[in-house]
Amino acid sequence: MPRRRPVREQRTSQPVPQVARLSAAATNAIAAFERDNFHPGAVARSFATWSRFVHGPARAIVGYQPDDCGCMGCEWGDPVTSRGVLAEALRVLPGRSARELRALVRPLDELYLARSLPVPEHAHIRALLNA
Repeated sequence: MPRRRPVREQRTSQPVPQVARLSAAATNAIAAFERDNFHPGAVARSFATWSRFVHGPARAIVGYQPDDCGCMGCEWGDPVTSRGVLAEALRVLPGRSARELRALVRPLDELYLARSLPVPEHAHIRALLNA
């Protein structure tokens, strides 16, 4: 009588997003940071959100107002919350990994500074960029 073949598990989970152009060591350090502090893919999602914001229309940058909605889905779509996640990652990551990520984030920060107005309402955003 023939043996039964083992049932293989079907994996339906989505791949975890990662920040492009980082070394394997930096990607592993970010994965450990996300595992300890946020959720898998938080840094890549935050990087993408911040990038979309600074490359978006100037009226969105100048007229930025944080959403009043406190739900988690809205919070992760907020560019300032996303930049805060990146600031925390840059603070916690080991030296070389932080430098690699900073090299990708710095041009976005410079673009934000070039396209925004230094108004008191956005001082908290500028403080994040210097952290």
